[in-house]
Amino acid sequence: MALNGEMKALINAMANEVIKIYGIQIPIVNIDEVVRIMGGDVVEDSSMSGFSDGKIRKTGSERFVIEVSPFQTEERRNFTIAHELGHLFLHMGFMTNEQRWESQDDVRYYRNGNSEAEYQSNEFAAALLMPKMEYKRVMDAHTDGDLVNTSEVAKYFHVSVDAAANRGKWLGYLKW
Repeated sequence: MALNGEMKALINAMANEVIKIYGIQIPIVNIDEVVRIMGGDVVEDSSMSGFSDGKIRKTGSERFVIEVSPFQTEERRNFTIAHELGHLFLHMGFMTNEQRWESQDDVRYYRNGNSEAEYQSNEFAAALLMPKMEYKRVMDAHTDGDLVNTSEVAKYFHVSVDAAANRGKWLGYLKW
């Protein structure tokens, strides 16, 4: 299931607004601090297994907690947390839909599966961690002829090589 272009554009615009509103510096070097600035906490939960790398839930009127598995790489952890922030803004209504946010008391979102909500949260995570303009700038700096060093792009954004390559493909900069 792929997202249509209009939905991708809306999600990318929302991620850019979140970056502006919270004064997030790109690349994000400490995503836990970004979460704290937003009013949330990140906690590791070693009971999480292969079912999910992360989950998010509301803990107060303007508070939330993201639980992550400690059994993932730092790069994967960054994407997992950004993915959960996608659920926060896109699906839970945090700072975007007061009525939806108020109804979130017993709802938990997990990073699992391949529903439309999961694809949307992945798009948000990629847009938050690797905004389009900055991605293009970094990619161009690590391009030699037709070859893009996605390893260096990934290192810059603190994400996996797969995440950096997929972002380049989704943006239309890299071939599938």
